[in-house]
Amino acid sequence: MPAIRRMGIVAAIVVLVSLAFTPAAQAATTITRAELSGTSVRIEGSGATPNARLVVNGGVLTGTADSGGRFRIESSNFSKPADCKVTVTDGTTSATSTLSGCSVSQPSPNPPPPPPSSAPVLTALSVSPTDVVGPNPATGTVTISAAAPAGGFVVDLQSDNTTAATVPPSVTVPAGATRATFPITTNQVTNAQSAVIIGTVGGVFSTEKHGIITVWDEFHFTHGSISILPGGNGSGRVTSQPAGIDCQITNGNGSGACNAFFTTGTVVRLTAQAAPNSRFQGFRGTPGCGDPSRITVARGTNITCQPGFTLR
Repeated sequence: MPAIRRMGIVAAIVVLVSLAFTPAAQAATTITRAELSGTSVRIEGSGATPNARLVVNGGVLTGTADSGGRFRIESSNFSKPADCKVTVTDGTTSATSTLSGCSVSQPSPNPPPPPPSSAPVLTALSVSPTDVVGPNPATGTVTISAAAPAGGFVVDLQSDNTTAATVPPSVTVPAGATRATFPITTNQVTNAQSAVIIGTVGGVFSTEKHGIITVWDEFHFTHGSISILPGGNGSGRVTSQPAGIDCQITNGNGSGACNAFFTTGTVVRLTAQAAPNSRFQGFRGTPGCGDPSRITVARGTNITCQPGFTLR
């Protein structure tokens, strides 16, 4: 009996979520390879938000996931972390791994004394909203641990992707306050892009805090898509409600409207009907569409479902 038949009439369908341009929340990020050789580092993994900008150890390195959420980040000028660990985040999920070829640094015998408890330090940098249609503005907020002294507390700012978003050089927390806001200017883009907004004090990396903003084009901010991937050697038809998908599959080849865009949040029902010479064996296990009768369209995301038609 074919493997697809053993799946039953309706197979478990896993959502194949491919962020068309950057990331939307998906499966947990996983690091499959993390190697250090001298100052050369190589980090590989999967499960990140498709096309999302990735941040390693808070901004030491950055990279971009491909359309399937896979990534490979390399550098020939990498300073090893003291604990030999690297953390990769896409702004939604993160993963941590220990670098092979790396030895843990011994702590300094005479570590510098901590700052006085009354001296403020930068504790957070946030962005609101985190998703925006360019060139609409956003707002950043820095927070410090104690009231700013006379003259204020200066936080230096930068964006790692000025094509998507820019920030002023610095923001000052007023004397007596513990937070301050700053404007984030976004640009009109043709595809979704993320920018890491970084705050430091006195240019010292160890003080860094960051937030991530994703800038969208208007269409993909308000729409997502569903695609039908033909499977099996038979024939049949897959349609959607609301209308949009009308995919004719003949001997395993698809034609017609096998891909359609819907407004973000729309709940779409897929219906499969076999041709007279074929049987419908169910939807095959592609990562996604857990219930093909109820698929919620996600922002800027393509969801792929694969029906299986076999000849009688």
